[in-house]
Amino acid sequence: MSNPSPNVLRQALDNFVRYRREYLSGDEKGEAQVFCDRLFQAFGHEGVKEAGATLEMRLKKNNSRGTAFADLMWKPRCLIEMKKSGTDLSKHYRQAFDYWIMAVPDRPRYVILCNFDELWVYDFDSQLDAPVDRISLEALPKRHDALSFLLPIESKPIFHNDLVAVTRGAARMVAALFRGLHDRGVERTVAQRFVLQSVMGMFAEDIGLLPGKYFTRALEDASNGASAYDLLFGLFREMNTPGSTKGGRYIGTPYFNGGLFANISPIELTNAELSMLRDAAATDWSAVRPEIFGTLFEGSMDAGERHAQGAHFTSQTDIASVVIPTIVTPWRDRLNKVSSIAEIEKLLAEMFSYRVLDPACGSGNFLYVAYREMRRLEREALDMINERRRSSEIAAQSRLAYVAPDNFHGIDNNAFAVEIAKVTMMLAKKLAADEFGDAQQVLPLDNLDNTIVHADALFSPWPQVDAIIGNPPFVARRDMAGELGSDYTQRLARAYPQIGGVSNFVTYWFQKSHDHLPDQRRAGLVATAAIRENDSRKASLDYIVDNDGVIVEAVSSKPWSGDAAVHISIVNWTKGIDPGKKKLWISNGELYLETDYISSSLSSRVDVRHAKALPKNQRPQLCFQGQTPGITKGIGYILDTPTAVSLVRKDPGSEDVIFPFLGGNEMLDKPVIDRWVIDVSTDDVLDARTSAAGAMSYLEENVLPKRQALVEREKAANESGVAKDAAFKPELQHQRFMSRWWHLWRRRSDMLTAIQQSDRYIATSRHATQNRMTVFVFVSADVHPGDALSVFALDDDYSFGILSSSIHRTWLDARCSTFKGDPRYTPTTVWDSFPWPQSPTRQDVDSIVKAVEDIIAVRSKFLERGVSLSSQYDSLRRPGKNVLREAHVALDAAVIKAYQLDPNEDTLTQLLALNQTLAADPDAARGPGPSGLDGCRSTDYRLEAPTLS
Repeated sequence: MSNPSPNVLRQALDNFVRYRREYLSGDEKGEAQVFCDRLFQAFGHEGVKEAGATLEMRLKKNNSRGTAFADLMWKPRCLIEMKKSGTDLSKHYRQAFDYWIMAVPDRPRYVILCNFDELWVYDFDSQLDAPVDRISLEALPKRHDALSFLLPIESKPIFHNDLVAVTRGAARMVAALFRGLHDRGVERTVAQRFVLQSVMGMFAEDIGLLPGKYFTRALEDASNGASAYDLLFGLFREMNTPGSTKGGRYIGTPYFNGGLFANISPIELTNAELSMLRDAAATDWSAVRPEIFGTLFEGSMDAGERHAQGAHFTSQTDIASVVIPTIVTPWRDRLNKVSSIAEIEKLLAEMFSYRVLDPACGSGNFLYVAYREMRRLEREALDMINERRRSSEIAAQSRLAYVAPDNFHGIDNNAFAVEIAKVTMMLAKKLAADEFGDAQQVLPLDNLDNTIVHADALFSPWPQVDAIIGNPPFVARRDMAGELGSDYTQRLARAYPQIGGVSNFVTYWFQKSHDHLPDQRRAGLVATAAIRENDSRKASLDYIVDNDGVIVEAVSSKPWSGDAAVHISIVNWTKGIDPGKKKLWISNGELYLETDYISSSLSSRVDVRHAKALPKNQRPQLCFQGQTPGITKGIGYILDTPTAVSLVRKDPGSEDVIFPFLGGNEMLDKPVIDRWVIDVSTDDVLDARTSAAGAMSYLEENVLPKRQALVEREKAANESGVAKDAAFKPELQHQRFMSRWWHLWRRRSDMLTAIQQSDRYIATSRHATQNRMTVFVFVSADVHPGDALSVFALDDDYSFGILSSSIHRTWLDARCSTFKGDPRYTPTTVWDSFPWPQSPTRQDVDSIVKAVEDIIAVRSKFLERGVSLSSQYDSLRRPGKNVLREAHVALDAAVIKAYQLDPNEDTLTQLLALNQTLAADPDAARGPGPSGLDGCRSTDYRLEAPTLS
C-alpha cells in the first residue's frame, strides 16, 4: 500500500475533521473506536484492523495489580489513548506514560493523547515531561506531518515542540561561551558562575520571573564589552538585592536569592562573546528543559575529565526507571488505599516531610525528576480531596503548604555540578507551579546551599532521608588507581575494608546507601551491568540481600543512553520490607517478568550465586585465560607475518621465540592465522640476547621504551601519593617487572605447559555474543592463544560436546560476568562450579562424539566455501532448515541424556542441585574431561599453525 499524495491526504483529513464535527459528540466510551478508525482511513488505511492495530489492548498495570486497556495499540508505531471532549489532557500524562512502559515487547515509539479536539504527541524515548507536539483537530489537515508515522509507509514526523532539540542548541551556545571565556584566561569558577547567572537571567525573563526582558535588553543596548560590563552586572546586583528595585533601568526587578547571585565577579566580554550571548538570549528559554544544566555541565568539561569523575548524562527515561518504582509507585499505592478526606490530608502531610537524597547528584537531574513526580502526586491527592468535597458539597480550602525543593538533597564532589543542581531545583519550583497553576510564591528562590552540597559522599555524612536515588560514577576497578589516584583508592580501602577484590567504584555507593537507608524505606541506583558479577556483586547486591534488603524492580542489563559505551543495570530495593511481586526487565529492558524473587545476579531464575567451586574442576587446572602481552594492544610483542618472516631471516635463532598468535575475533572470522607473538621464556637477559638476538633487539626498540615510561609514571604517582598521605603504600609492579621486561605481561606458562601435553586444545572467545551460541574450536597446540580466548587443556570430542551444548551455555549465562551486555567466560565462576555428567554410559559418549563429528564436518564444509564460523552461527538466528542447527540439536539431546536431566524441569535448577550434591562429597565427584571413559576422541581436526619458512 502506498502513501496518499499530500493533496489527497489534506482533503481526507478535511473530511475527517468535518465528520467529527457533524457526527461525533466526543464521548470516549461510545465513539473512541469510530474516531480512531476514521483517523486511520484519512491517513490512507482501509481501517484500524486492516492496518494491523489492536483496539482495547490489554496491558498489565504498572503496579502489577490488575489490567488496563489501551484504546489503540499499533506496534511498533504508536499507542492512542482517547479521552472525552473537553478533557484536560495534561492530567492524563501519567496514564499515557504507564501504558507506554508496559507496552512490551515492541514498545511503540509514539503515544497520542486525544480528546477529540486536540492530539498531544509524546516521544518518551527523547522527551519525558512535555509532548513533542500539540495539534488542534482543526489544524490537522495542515499539520499532518506531525503524524506522518501513521501513514501506511512510515515517514519521519516533523514536530513543533521538540524541547530536547531546543535544549541542546541552547546548551551548545552557552557551553561555547564558557569555553571561550576560560580559554582566554578567565578563571574557571568565575566563568562558570557568570554562565549560570546568565542562564538564570534568560530563563527568568522567559518564564515570567524577571520583568521587562531586562536581560535581553541589556545585551541589545550594550554597544561593546565595556557597556555590557555595566549593564549585565548591574542587573545581577539588582537580582541579588532584597525587595523590589524602586526605580531606574531595572525598576520592578524582584529579589531572587542570596545564593546564585551572592558572588558577582564582573567580566568584560569581547565583542564575539557578547554576540554569542545575544544569540543564546534569542532562544525561547521557557522551552528549554532543566536538562540544559546537565548538558551544560557535560559540555563544559573535556571528555577525559568527565571519564575520570565518572560523570555522564543520564536520560530522563532511565531516571524514571529509578524514580517511579522507588518513589512514585509506593506513594500511588498508598493513595489508592485511602477513602476519606482526613486520610488523604494525612498522606499530604507526610508528602510535605518526605525527603530524598541523591548522593552523586551531578547537575541534579534525578532530584529534578523526583521533585516533579512528587508534585504530581501532591496534585493527585488534592484532586482526590476536591472530588470528595464537591460530592459532599464542602467548599474547597486554600492551600498553605507544598512539596518543597529543600526536601531533595544532593551531594557531589564537583563544585560546578553542585551549583548547576541548585539552579535546576530552583527552577523546578517555578516550572511545577506553572504546570499545576499554584498560587505559591516562587521568589525569592530557595537558597539550597545547605541542601545540595559540595562534598565527597564516600567520606562525608549523609542527611537522614526516606529514599535514596541516583547514578553513581562509572569507574571500573582496574581503572580506579589511574583515574582517581592511588592515594584515593588506598584511602577508600582503609575506610571500607569490607569492599575488596575487583569490585567496581559504584559498589561503595550501594553499601553506603543500604546502610544509611532507614527500615521500611526504598532506594534505587543506576550502575554498570558489572554490578551483577563476581566481586562487584558481592560488595553490592549480595550485601543488600544479605542485610535485610529486597530487590523489588530491576533492569538486568541495557545499553546506556549516555555517550559511554557501556551496559547498565538499574536496581530498586527496599530495606526491611517485602512488598510482594517483583518486576525484572530483561532483553535490554524491552521485556519484563513478574516474579516472587529477584536474585542479586538480577535474574528471576534459580539463584546460582551460592553454587560451589568443585575441587576436581580446579585440580588439575584445565581452564585458562590466554596470554596477555601487555602495553596497549600488545604493540611491540605482536607481529604481522611480513615482520615475523623478516626477523627470522635476519636471525634464524629468533624462530624459537616467535609463535602463531590467535585472538577471539580471528578464530571466528579468519580462515588462517596471520599474527605472531614474541614470547621469550628465559628469565636471564644475557641468555635471551644470545639465543634470540633479533627478537630481543626488536623488543628493545619497540617495547623497552614503553616499559620505562610506565616505570616513570609509577614513580611519579608514588611520589604524589606519599606527599598527600603519609600512609600511602607505593606501587612497584612496573619497577619489579623491569627485571624481565622482555616477558609478556601475563605469559601464563602453566597454560602453555598444559595445552602442550597434546596436539590440540579447545578454545572459545572469552566475550561471547548474547544472542549467538557459544562457539568452541579445536586449535593446534603450536598456536599461542591471546587473552581474548578462554582455553581448555582438553583434546577429546566428548569434552568438546559438553562445552558446546546448551546445558553448558545455560550455566554460562547464569554464572558469567558480562562485557557490554555480552556473556564473558570466567573460569572462577563458570568453569570451577560447572557440574559434569556423573554417570555417562558408553552409548552416551558415543552419541556425543558422533554429534561432534557431524558438527565439525558441517563447519569444515562451509569453511572451505569461505563461510566463517561467526557467519555460520549467526545463521542459526534465522528461521529455516539448517544442517548446523540440526547437528547441535542432536548434540543437546545426547548431552541431556548423559546428564539424566528431566526435560520437563528447569535445567538450571537441576544443574544447581547437581553442583550442591558434588560439593557435599567432592571426592566422589566425576570431574571434567574424558578420564575413565572410552571412545572419547574420534576426530583430528584443529585450527592449524602456519609456519614462517
